[in-house]
Amino acid sequence: MPIKLYFRNIASLLVIAAFGLMATGTRAQTAAGSTSSSTTRPDTAMIFQPSHPLIHNAEEIQKENPNTWGFDASFSDYGFGGGAFLGHNFTPDLTGLFSIDVGTAEGSREFDLIDLNKINRVFVIPMMFSAQYRVFRNGLSDNLRPYLTAGAGPVVAMTTPYDQDFFSAFGSAYSKVIPGGFVGLGANFGTDPKTNFGASLRYFIIPYPGSLQSTSTESLTNFSGLFLTVSYGMNF
Repeated sequence: MPIKLYFRNIASLLVIAAFGLMATGTRAQTAAGSTSSSTTRPDTAMIFQPSHPLIHNAEEIQKENPNTWGFDASFSDYGFGGGAFLGHNFTPDLTGLFSIDVGTAEGSREFDLIDLNKINRVFVIPMMFSAQYRVFRNGLSDNLRPYLTAGAGPVVAMTTPYDQDFFSAFGSAYSKVIPGGFVGLGANFGTDPKTNFGASLRYFIIPYPGSLQSTSTESLTNFSGLFLTVSYGMNF
């Protein structure tokens, strides 16, 4: 066989082998953009979850702010007063409070008398441990939270001479500690987790053993009565 024909045959075999390899590689490749039926690409999407819920319900808010303190003002037939309170929420329905109020007491006919008949200023200072029990929690929204309340504690009944200056008269004050208590109902309003506004009607039972002279014609023997109280507190 001539040498030229020999080399020509070898070159033809090499060309045929190269085309064969290219055809095999083309069939083995997957078309761009297609997905293999036997394998599934893993999902690399990342889902972030907050460590704390973004929306809190009323009970969660109460757990975050279980304590409250604030001020109140009260009005009654005997006079008016004001004070402060400190409370703690034991459960969503039960709250315990300690309050100190300072109020004045006057006779039923005292407003019609002239100052010349006035002998003593009379102050009543209840220091009450009380409980509030929320009612209708499942039937009403958190904007209106009615409750029943009751309390008891010592009451300071004090008189100061009316013919002396208001502050200097406390140097001649006469006081006595007596037991007292109250029952009532009320409601708190609003859903702000940091504040607390409410109003209540309370009937105080404060009998006095003896009498305190208020005017030249009238003495007080009983400080019991119905009180309207409004309060504003801050939760923490």
